Amino acid sequence: MAVFAPSGSLLELHEDRIEEVINKNIEVFLPGLDPVWRDTISTSQGVGPADALGRDLKIIKVFMGSMAGVLEQGKPRSDLTLYGDDTDQAGARLYTQNLDQVWPDPTEGPNAMPYRLGVGMRSMMSNIMFTLGELQAEATPAFIGEVIAPKLEGFARNISHTMCNYWYLSQNDDYRLSTITSHTVSAASPSGYNIKFTPDNEAYDRYYVGQRVDVYDASGTVRFNDSAAEAAQTLTTRQKVFVSHIDELKGEVTLWSETDPETDNSSNWEGGVVANGCLVVYANSDHALGGTNAFSGFAGVNSWLKSGATTNANTQYLLGDDRDTSNQIDLTLHPEFKSFTKDVSGVLTEHKLRKYLRRFHSAKNKYGQYIDCLIASDGVWLAYEATKIGREILDRTGRLASVTNEGSSEGFKFTFDGRTYTGYTSTYVEKETVYGIRKGGSNWKRYVPPSQKGTSRFDRADSFVPFEFIAGALTGGSNKLPIYNTDGSDGGITRVTEGIQMPGQMRMQLVPDQPAGLKLTSVTEDKVWSDN
Repeated sequence: MAVFAPSGSLLELHEDRIEEVINKNIEVFLPGLDPVWRDTISTSQGVGPADALGRDLKIIKVFMGSMAGVLEQGKPRSDLTLYGDDTDQAGARLYTQNLDQVWPDPTEGPNAMPYRLGVGMRSMMSNIMFTLGELQAEATPAFIGEVIAPKLEGFARNISHTMCNYWYLSQNDDYRLSTITSHTVSAASPSGYNIKFTPDNEAYDRYYVGQRVDVYDASGTVRFNDSAAEAAQTLTTRQKVFVSHIDELKGEVTLWSETDPETDNSSNWEGGVVANGCLVVYANSDHALGGTNAFSGFAGVNSWLKSGATTNANTQYLLGDDRDTSNQIDLTLHPEFKSFTKDVSGVLTEHKLRKYLRRFHSAKNKYGQYIDCLIASDGVWLAYEATKIGREILDRTGRLASVTNEGSSEGFKFTFDGRTYTGYTSTYVEKETVYGIRKGGSNWKRYVPPSQKGTSRFDRADSFVPFEFIAGALTGGSNKLPIYNTDGSDGGITRVTEGIQMPGQMRMQLVPDQPAGLKLTSVTEDKVWSDN
């Protein structure tokens, strides 16, 4: 045990008579958002007009992509438009004009068929509870620190972090945060069980302490942390699982489960036992519990960057399984919306990057499409720069040796064919991946349905978060609703508890004017983890 006041000193002798002062200002220690999302993607977003939302709160975008009219060369018609039609001479002093040549048949001109893209809204529901005890504690002058403000700060960060995550989560992977690898299970103190694992995609910042998650089998079909068998699983039969802590230096995440994740029985993980290969997703994000899995979420970059491969709907159509099948864009019929995808299977060198960007712009320039932003997982740009280190020199001509300007400037800048690309590193992006998108011109637009009368925005949430409390719309007054005890144990009388609840909602969708972009996978990274 550390000793602060030396034994036998005057202060140590009278320590019980001296007031111990504890700072009553709580420093809220919460993880920050992905700077790429916070400073670049969210700030460059436009806001779609509310009157663009129609029946079923769907956004319908109409496209036409064909030439029209008839064009033919004039020579086969004797260059009528240059020299006029044929003439016949009538004697030495007169001639007559003929009408032999005609303009092309206008009925042969093609007319573009309009096609539509339907984009449905997505929503999240929330609730937060406060108790009379918490309010009383904060009102007590002798109580150390605040109670309500840190709780609201944590709630606001929860909302913003979830939105940030959905920008990167992929339909092709069931909107998983990651897959569990190298896992261990141990008893937690004072209760429950710890599941320590390494995220397979190494995107550890997708997790944060207090996050509610579910664990599914490798196919994304069965929720393991459920007290009911697969067919009987519901929103309310899940077993609690939280993220308890994250070691970012080692890239490890620890989950806490209220019941034993290695016991498959009716009181524990009825769906199965935790194992390497299990999927970790947001809690209750599967809207078809007890049947075929159907995970969904706000559309992010992976909902729009589609390769057009006919392997499945999530690659063949914009928005994949979340598409409006009555108003869908099939990329095999409309390849102008396809994104450039490439399995690099090696280091991303300057020459390779030039080739990939050249191919995209060679294909898309005629549509007015371009890329201006590159987002890479941790280590990609270091590996890229490492290919140039062998060529570095120190210019010592007439000067002392100096290394004060080594390293690289903030962000990554790459100029090619007159275009400058800004590159960023994100620890939210799955490993060995680079995304190329257009962010300029407010390409990404946030569509939000009109608010109901009486709702109110959450002033602690980030400006780009369209979150609102909804109790006021139900009561015409406060956003706080009492929580009642309705278990019927007191003669069927509904009794008031000390708790209040503040239900809320977030409804929105992200829709780009230009969905086409670039996605590189299997890109070699250069990064290191802590030994302990």
